[in-house]
Amino acid sequence: MQHGPFPPIKQSALQEHRAQQHFPYLGRDTLDRQRAIFTITDTLNQLGQASRTSTLLRWLGRFDGMEAHLEEDQDPLLCVRALLMAAVAARVSRSTANESPDDAWERMVSSIMRLDFVHTHSSWGIHTKSRIKWDPMGQTWLEFLEEGMPGESLTTWLPGSGNPDLARRSAAALLTGFF
Repeated sequence: MQHGPFPPIKQSALQEHRAQQHFPYLGRDTLDRQRAIFTITDTLNQLGQASRTSTLLRWLGRFDGMEAHLEEDQDPLLCVRALLMAAVAARVSRSTANESPDDAWERMVSSIMRLDFVHTHSSWGIHTKSRIKWDPMGQTWLEFLEEGMPGESLTTWLPGSGNPDLARRSAAALLTGFF
C-alpha cells in the first residue's frame, strides 16, 4: 500500500506505460530535437572539448527559437549536433594524435561558422524597409522578437554574401569564451 500525499497508482495505468520493444520507444528517439543539447554535450566530451561546452551552449542559446523561421536543415541545434557527430565519426577513422585540443577547437569553430544559420539575417520593418536588424551577439533571438512593433513584419533571409561579420565575431567569441 502506498503512503504519502500522492494517490495510489492503478495497475491499469502501469500497463499503459510499459516500455515498448521497438521504435519509437514511447514516442521518443535519441535523435529527437529535444535531445540535441544532450548529444552536443556528449560529443564535446568525446572530442576532448568538455571545457568548451558552456561557451558553445551560451552562444547557441542566442539563436534559440530561430529554428521556427528557418528550413529544417538550418536548425542551429540540429546543424551543430550533426557537425559534432560527424567530427566524432571522423576522429575514429583518422588519427588526430598530433592535433592539440586548441587546434581541434579552432577547426570545429571554423566548421560551425560555415553553417547557414550563422549567416542568416533578420529584421523588423514594413514592406522592404527594415527598422531594426538582429545582431545575435548583441541580443538573443527571443529578445529580438520582442522588438517588433504593430504593423511590422519579421523578415528572415540568407543572402548570397552570407553574414561574414557575424561569423567573424561569433568565431572570436567561441575561441575566447567572451561574449
